[in-house]
Amino acid sequence: MGLELTRDTLRFERFAGRGEEQVTIEGEATLPGSMRDAVTVLSVQAQAHLTDAQAGNGEAGVRGRVCFQVLYTQGDLTRIRTLETTCDFSHTLPLLGAQPGMRLNADAVVQETEGSAGSGRITLRALLEIRLEVFEVSERELISGASMPDQPENLQLRMQRISCCMAENIGRGSVTVREEFDLPQRLGVGEVLCATATATAGEPAGGNGRVSVSGVIELHVLHRPKNGGDALIPTVHELPYELSIDARVPEGVLPQAIAEVTDVMADSVESERNRTLRAEAEVRVTLRLCSEREMEAVEDLYSLSGPVLEPVSEELELHTAEAAADVRESVRIQAALGPDAPPAGLVLAAFAQPTLTGLTPSGRRLDAEGIMNVTLVYLPQDSDIPYAVHTREPFSMTFPVEAKEGISGYAYAIETSPGPSTSDRVEIRCVLGLHTRQHGTQRVRIVTDVTQNPEEKQERGFVIVWPQTGESRWDTARRLRVAQESLRPAGKNALLALRR
Repeated sequence: MGLELTRDTLRFERFAGRGEEQVTIEGEATLPGSMRDAVTVLSVQAQAHLTDAQAGNGEAGVRGRVCFQVLYTQGDLTRIRTLETTCDFSHTLPLLGAQPGMRLNADAVVQETEGSAGSGRITLRALLEIRLEVFEVSERELISGASMPDQPENLQLRMQRISCCMAENIGRGSVTVREEFDLPQRLGVGEVLCATATATAGEPAGGNGRVSVSGVIELHVLHRPKNGGDALIPTVHELPYELSIDARVPEGVLPQAIAEVTDVMADSVESERNRTLRAEAEVRVTLRLCSEREMEAVEDLYSLSGPVLEPVSEELELHTAEAAADVRESVRIQAALGPDAPPAGLVLAAFAQPTLTGLTPSGRRLDAEGIMNVTLVYLPQDSDIPYAVHTREPFSMTFPVEAKEGISGYAYAIETSPGPSTSDRVEIRCVLGLHTRQHGTQRVRIVTDVTQNPEEKQERGFVIVWPQTGESRWDTARRLRVAQESLRPAGKNALLALRR
């Protein structure tokens, strides 16, 4: 009896480990004006951008920068000023299972910020949560087919379909977009205080080594009011962008474009009829490709007579899918001022930094819970000197995401605006973005070889057998060395088989 085996090589990606760590990043800047001026820090906001992430031996190193935006008063305590500064950082954190050359997914999210001023300088701190996922690429030789040309009916063969996914970043590019917008006089806006932006990307297109990506940058600008004593004025603008990236994409495969605004600047100039906003934003687009492969492989086999065939198998965990999504939803929060805060008069501005504490899939929706770090800047009753309150408020909301268990993600504030207020409480409307990442995994047992043991003596003729608990029809037939189709019901869960 001649057994012929067909071999193939399975190249697959395996989820090797996950890690997260909180890191404090500090920055410092010089304040303009006299060192003796009184300074009050009202609000500190920050965005984190990773520029590199590399896996090492049981660790991972990340590099990036934190962009701080500060609202403060100095000297004239009735006038709100702004300051922006950038702090580069690098950090190494332990990551069990990591080895050099492994692929990393890395995110850095700002959870808390604070600032203090003295002697003409301002010290800034941002608490980052760095999240890492590491993947290992492996190869295994497996049996993809088996046959007995001389006795084809003697071989019982069960096949399985194996699916796996290999994800990689295939290209990255940046583009700077400049645009001007007219701000009508009726808005009553003055100078620009600060600006933030988020970006979305459409489906990539193109070929021959060049991929085109287009999308929209959503710019949020906070202006000083033209008339003193009024609330700060937010405006929203859209900047379309387009860029071309060097990348080779296999035919029939669609990569995913991930867009991130890495820098934004805005100022305005006044003319006789209106005020013109000049904006500049840099967007970075990463192309990620998840190549899927499917193949047939032997799951189990045995022979009806002759040498006993015993498959040599190995269990693998395969990475089968990777999907990222960005959605947004709004939530309203009631923020209390606290017993020591002066009663609120006019609310000038509100800022929020969300931190997720839990994500729960619920059908086609994703329930999220977390803590919102809220900063309120307001004028107390009978005062024209801005006052700031920092508070933490729990929140819960639902995002339109179809998800499964094991989904991970982080939330970020897109827009925050104050609503109705009383002397001790302010309602805040927050538009939050949610970035999610979800992986598919599959545990499979592959056959890597087949051994042939001497034939065992066994009785011929009809045999009645009662399957063992949890034993499948295939397992029963394999144990008896008969074909599955020869098994017949014999009453009371028994099976009748004919051994030839």
